Amino acid sequence: MSPVLDGSRLPIRLSRTDAAFVAELRARAEAFNGNLFGRSLPLAKVAFLPSGAVRQLGSVKTNPDYSAFVVRIARLLDGPAGDRPVDGSRFNLRDEVLVHELVHVEQFIRAPDEAPHGPWFLERMRSIGARPRACPTVQLEVRGRWLYRCPAGHEVTRLRRYGRRRVSCRRCDPRAYNPRHRLRLVGEITSAGGAE
Repeated sequence: MSPVLDGSRLPIRLSRTDAAFVAELRARAEAFNGNLFGRSLPLAKVAFLPSGAVRQLGSVKTNPDYSAFVVRIARLLDGPAGDRPVDGSRFNLRDEVLVHELVHVEQFIRAPDEAPHGPWFLERMRSIGARPRACPTVQLEVRGRWLYRCPAGHEVTRLRRYGRRRVSCRRCDPRAYNPRHRLRLVGEITSAGGAE
């Protein structure tokens, strides 16, 4: 584990895999800063961190005076999923998400009063050759780890267990919890694809 600092200057321990991913993100950001941003981004003030998210592939946060930034990129982009091409973009998915977040950093500095995905952002993304949409529509196969089933046989997979919470099948009754359609834990999904 190697320590890094996030935007709050608190040390965070990263595994070797995460440290390698962060180093790759920083190297790519440096290259993009030179090629796309004219070295105008203050990357010394940007901390890159991996994220465990599967739906939000990237995010950027800053402090009130825009003196430090934390860019988080989903770990699942460190591999074959990140190498996928994105329609309407010259970048693969990993680079598309990274460029998207770097444009947000630029926006915080140059146009802080603009909406996060407003006209300034969209025009800047187009000028770079990236897809102007907020989130690329790419099908990523993200399977849950835990398998649940309702009495009607509908299955739901989740990355995290529901715990003690009682939940019911939304296909059977989309309005609210219904004990007749309660989801029950079947088991953990193994690498072979079945539940144990």
